Amino acid sequence: MFLIILNGLLIGVQTYDNAPDSIRVIQLSILFVFFLEIIIRWTGRRTTEEYIGDWWNWFDIFILMLGVIPEVADILLENSSAEQQNIMSTLRILRVVQLTRSIRAIGELQLLIGVLIKSIRSLSYIAVLFLLIMYIYAIIGVTLFKNPDYANSEHIKLTSSNPDPYGDLGEAFFTLFRILTGEDWTDLRYNLLSGKEVTGSVPVASNTVITFYHVSWMIIAAYLLINLVIGAIVNNFQIVLESQKEAEDKLVNSKGKPLASGDGDRPDDDSRRPIKRPKV
Repeated sequence: MFLIILNGLLIGVQTYDNAPDSIRVIQLSILFVFFLEIIIRWTGRRTTEEYIGDWWNWFDIFILMLGVIPEVADILLENSSAEQQNIMSTLRILRVVQLTRSIRAIGELQLLIGVLIKSIRSLSYIAVLFLLIMYIYAIIGVTLFKNPDYANSEHIKLTSSNPDPYGDLGEAFFTLFRILTGEDWTDLRYNLLSGKEVTGSVPVASNTVITFYHVSWMIIAAYLLINLVIGAIVNNFQIVLESQKEAEDKLVNSKGKPLASGDGDRPDDDSRRPIKRPKV
């Protein structure tokens, strides 16, 4: 765990221009230790099937390979062209992935990853519902609020950084996501209230409709749908905890109850009593 944290700090130091060259030597040494760890785990395995069946072992191997790729690229492309240097700088990003090895070192993080994996199915259905409602709202937004003369309205000159928030379906999707994050969603509403009278080409929408549209989307998306996501994760978290507890109980029961002190292998009291034979 110490080496994982140290490696992460060194990756951050390398983002500075005056980073010392000795950092690479330290990182190669840490990478070699990670390689030794995998060898030790393989050597100390109880069975090969158990090692192969543990997907955390595959996770370690995958992360190690991602860490080796940029180091090999640095050696092969040391004296290379500018285009190859760009490729090498892109491969260096893979070093950041080594920080995810902390998941293997911390049991609580493994539990959280298991919860997220178990929640994928329920979250996918929530995502379908979310996209469906979002698609409906996007169509309504383009139909009611699209301004064909947006560039000549009282807004700032139309640019790539200041588009019509409901100019097309794609922009309407992003606008709805912006409202979901709470980013200036009230300004969107106020701009529509003040802008609808600037040109006659804007579809007529009353202040009530504009307000109800934005407030209802905020309530549905930011409160109801997000709470569904949280509820699904919390429910699966409880399921994973219960299954983990059941597995631990089974492991304890399979080992059997320990004998009381001094009992040894003696039979119970009933079996040690002498058998009384009836007198003839």
